[in-house]
Amino acid sequence: MSLFPGLLRLGGPVVIILFTSVLYFLSILSKRLGEVMGMKKYYYIYYIGMFFMLLGSIIMALSFDNFQNTHLVGDTFFALGITLGLIAAIKYWGWLIKELTKKSDS
Repeated sequence: MSLFPGLLRLGGPVVIILFTSVLYFLSILSKRLGEVMGMKKYYYIYYIGMFFMLLGSIIMALSFDNFQNTHLVGDTFFALGITLGLIAAIKYWGWLIKELTKKSDS
């Protein structure tokens, strides 16, 4: 028996909100990097990902026992948001991996 059953029930949505805040900070950094490097505005993909992650959090927080698949739907939106965040991160930060793996000619 847990002392805080409601807190454990909200553990999933809280984690999703924390991941959403990470995507928000990445969007700010990527926006500045994109402006400096003259890239397209891919940081909007982060915003779409944050929307899906928050939507998943709301669905999971408001899940009812008589609806069996609410956590599955919430997790699906979470996965979609993370995937969109990954795509945006690769667009902005993929050059860094190429630079780190490139062999030096010296």
